[in-house]
Amino acid sequence: MATNKAKRLVSLAQPQRHNPTPRPVELMPVKGHVYRAIAELNGGFEKIIQDLQTLRGISFFRSDRMTALHDLICRVRAQASRDCIMILHDREMENAAYFDRLCIQWEKKTGE
Repeated sequence: MATNKAKRLVSLAQPQRHNPTPRPVELMPVKGHVYRAIAELNGGFEKIIQDLQTLRGISFFRSDRMTALHDLICRVRAQASRDCIMILHDREMENAAYFDRLCIQWEKKTGE
């Protein structure tokens, strides 16, 4: 019985593999405003980072604390960008597959 518990706990501790969803048969375009929003998000982070660097130069702000805040903001920015890019990558790959299927169908019809 202890063996079963141990096996079950080990399997629960293992990272779950992402089961891909079925490939869509329709186009899922990413609108331009999505890319603009990501750019604006990164621009906002850039502004915060520049302001923290300015504050770091003021003597009564502790430089080590400003550095810690700078590093924290940079980490959050990188994580947000990474997550957005991963989602967009998956979606654009699906869109590319959609157009690949259309091109293959067209090539079969025309014999090219």
